[in-house]
Amino acid sequence: MKPFFTQTTQIGVIVKDLDTTLEKYVQKYGIGPWNVYTFNNKNVDKQYIGHESADYTMKLAICMVGNTMWELIQPISDNTDYVRFLNEHGEGIHHIAVGMENSDDYFNFCSENNLYPIQGGTWKCKGGNFLYDYRDTREDLKVIVELHAPDEGIELPEPDYVYPDGPMPRDPVFTDVLQIGIICKDLESTIKTYTNKYGIGPWNRYRFDKDTVGDMKREGQRKDYSMDLALAQVGNVQWELIQPLDDKSDYARFLKEHGEGVHHVALATDEGYQDAVKFCEKNGIDQIQYGYWNNNFRYDYRNTVDDMKCIVELYGPDESFDWPEPVAIYNVPHTV
Repeated sequence: MKPFFTQTTQIGVIVKDLDTTLEKYVQKYGIGPWNVYTFNNKNVDKQYIGHESADYTMKLAICMVGNTMWELIQPISDNTDYVRFLNEHGEGIHHIAVGMENSDDYFNFCSENNLYPIQGGTWKCKGGNFLYDYRDTREDLKVIVELHAPDEGIELPEPDYVYPDGPMPRDPVFTDVLQIGIICKDLESTIKTYTNKYGIGPWNRYRFDKDTVGDMKREGQRKDYSMDLALAQVGNVQWELIQPLDDKSDYARFLKEHGEGVHHVALATDEGYQDAVKFCEKNGIDQIQYGYWNNNFRYDYRNTVDDMKCIVELYGPDESFDWPEPVAIYNVPHTV
């Protein structure tokens, strides 16, 4: 069957104070420069919330982290889904934006499957328009999906301002988006929804526990924990679904506090894993959880929540790393 979407184009993060957050991203992590915009009814046509027309305002900033756009959003008006998210979850990753070969297929699929329109609008750009549309895919995909549908050949408008207004103060610590990690309650059911309903896959499933992962730690202390997970590629970014199997992991903590949703983003570092660890230790960025999978792949979650409003995962594969055989593979069903 045809996939619901084919590319991962953007990670959207809700913040309370855009200017303060931008300063952390730029000064501490070297991520930028950022184009800053105000979205309101003057530059966005056909604004809607749910099925109704509605005027709303937010301040946002965008930059590229490797091949993926990173967006920070500060809601200004009270009627947006961003405010709902802040009230329910606090600052964090609100949505993942996706691309499709044909946006009409997206809207037909949403209509056929009763995927509720959360919010959207048409951003007026140079040479055309940029449609954005949030759909309530939380029950199915455990995250809100946003469609990006720019007219061909458009150019984004001039920003309100660029931050910083001069050279970047340092080289970037993180250079590309590798993975989005999503916590779910039932991995089997969630994978089947991704494959059978949305055409996303194939998925390789693995068991992580004391038999497959060495030196497990949580908050710097040795701690054995267990989870089932599955991996699939969506364009240039890997998507990971994780079901915690006990109450000992940070995944279980996240599920209890926030429910299903995006737990972390894995980011690439040009200087390598060890240098990223040194940066974290030098800047007081504590380790949340760690493991040494298959004795040749380190995964290392860092507490960047106050700074970046999300957990960042560091990858540390050894030169000898090769993907182990999955416990199971879930393929997308073929249609005639």
